[in-house]
Amino acid sequence: MKLMTQNLNKIIFTLALAIAVFLFFTIFYSSHLHYQEQFQLFLFDALYWQERISIPGGLADYLGEFITQFYYNSWIGAALISILLVAVQQLIWFISKGFKRADSFYPLTLLPSIAIWAFLCDENAMLSFVIAIIISLVFTLFYSKINLNIIRISYGVLLLPLLYWCIGSAFYIAVILIVFHEWFITAKSKKVFLALLLTIVLVAISIACPLLAQKWIQYPLANLFTGINYYRFPAVLPYTVLVIFFLAIFIPPLFIILPAKLKKHGNIVIIAQMISLIGIAYLSISFTTNSAKEEALEYDYLVRTQKWSEVIKKAEKKSPTSPFSVTCLNLALAKTNQLGDRMFTFYQNGVEGLLPVFQRDFTSPLPTSEAYYHLGMINTAQRYTFEAMEAIPNFRKSARAYKRLAETNLINGQYEVAAKYLYALSQTLFYKKWAEETLTYLYNEEKINKHPEWGKLRRLRYQEDFLFSPTEQDIMLGLLVQHNKENKMAFEYMLAHTLLSKNIDSFMRYYPLGKDLSYNHIPRSYQELLVFVWTQQNKSFDGMPWSISESVKQSVTDFARIYIKQPDAETILKQRFGNTYWSYLLFEAKN
Repeated sequence: MKLMTQNLNKIIFTLALAIAVFLFFTIFYSSHLHYQEQFQLFLFDALYWQERISIPGGLADYLGEFITQFYYNSWIGAALISILLVAVQQLIWFISKGFKRADSFYPLTLLPSIAIWAFLCDENAMLSFVIAIIISLVFTLFYSKINLNIIRISYGVLLLPLLYWCIGSAFYIAVILIVFHEWFITAKSKKVFLALLLTIVLVAISIACPLLAQKWIQYPLANLFTGINYYRFPAVLPYTVLVIFFLAIFIPPLFIILPAKLKKHGNIVIIAQMISLIGIAYLSISFTTNSAKEEALEYDYLVRTQKWSEVIKKAEKKSPTSPFSVTCLNLALAKTNQLGDRMFTFYQNGVEGLLPVFQRDFTSPLPTSEAYYHLGMINTAQRYTFEAMEAIPNFRKSARAYKRLAETNLINGQYEVAAKYLYALSQTLFYKKWAEETLTYLYNEEKINKHPEWGKLRRLRYQEDFLFSPTEQDIMLGLLVQHNKENKMAFEYMLAHTLLSKNIDSFMRYYPLGKDLSYNHIPRSYQELLVFVWTQQNKSFDGMPWSISESVKQSVTDFARIYIKQPDAETILKQRFGNTYWSYLLFEAKN
């Protein structure tokens, strides 16, 4: 009965870990997984395999990317992460049993997995590190199961260099655990000289492997010692990596030094550990998660998948405030024909929330590229996408970028370039079908022109070259409108730019260009500016040349009365009219 209870407790702890991790990444951090998936391009190709395996840690990197591609479906990705963390926990437990069996301390084996969970909350943490840890622990477990000294030591000494090449610096976990294991055996067999000799040999191997590797590959020695491709930024080593190393190495031998008398109070020990683990997990995850960043990643994913209504629903629950997220929202409003009516219903941070200036990183240009793409500025969208991909710190290619670059080159008639991207995508798992279908469009002008998206963008794009100027976005948008008078989105972005920059004169010049766009009413933000301009020069609404709704007339009257008569007018007006252009015009700093 006692054994059954112990086994049940172990199952409950392991199951709780698996379920918690799965639910976390499915419900709270699913966009984090999509973000990871888009910044790699895993190819089922021999050359790709050779490229990965040609550096220390290459096998772990290859397997990590293989699994990461399944993040395309977030729930599959969450399930795979859950399985990997349970694998780490179980391996730690089996290795710990080799030192000393103590079922009442089983919960301690969850600590490395909790630390890895916190590590994976970092959007730049690579799964290759987790794979490397698992392979290192498997190597250690096999070593501990070999009873014959000569075979066990030969296995460790001869295969450790291969282990280093396969997984990189995570092999130090195996090295140190093997040393601990040998000294634990020595305590029983009293073969101190053998343990000391093996320790010296293993230390020599640990130092020699990175030094010899530097003779074959051009990587800084520091990276060869600390690990390559465990983190997206090669020069950065997060503190969580060191914590994981420490826990994976010292949890198993900890079972030797834990007071034996604690085993007598099994239930109390289990409960104390359970409470501690819950607290540690909560604090670790809380400290490493970033809700604002995850919100931005979710906006980006929804835009990438063109789920415009979901973008707006999300903003209705909580208005975004960063330029990254506001850019996504404004694009969604434009794609659903709501930009002119509703843009000031939400927070606006100036023109930076419309078409942000290019930043030299691999993330922020992507939603801006999406906006340019849907406007018909195909070359600009292509440039932003390409520059973002080339800025990826670990020099990987991006499946998302490859797909968009294939589309932009297809629209522009650059078929040979489009084919290069499509042939690469046809060697992937989740983009293969799309790439093979898109290949049928190459050199088929009629088929492209009939495509609901690509054909339309071909008609909307510029036909003449000009110099791109980030300080003259309204003029570039005006050129789009002049080229194709049906480009309603370009017209609304042009007017939105003048509204956000508070350039009333330009708005009044551009506004008449929309007369042929078949509006059934004047969008509300346009009404608010038009009536504002009228009331600056006229005492009544008589003779006003625009069809302004009665509600807008009443609102501007109330706004003006409060603005003139109330001493704390700004506070009152922001509360009552915070969702109007008047509030933005008068109270928000010019961007």
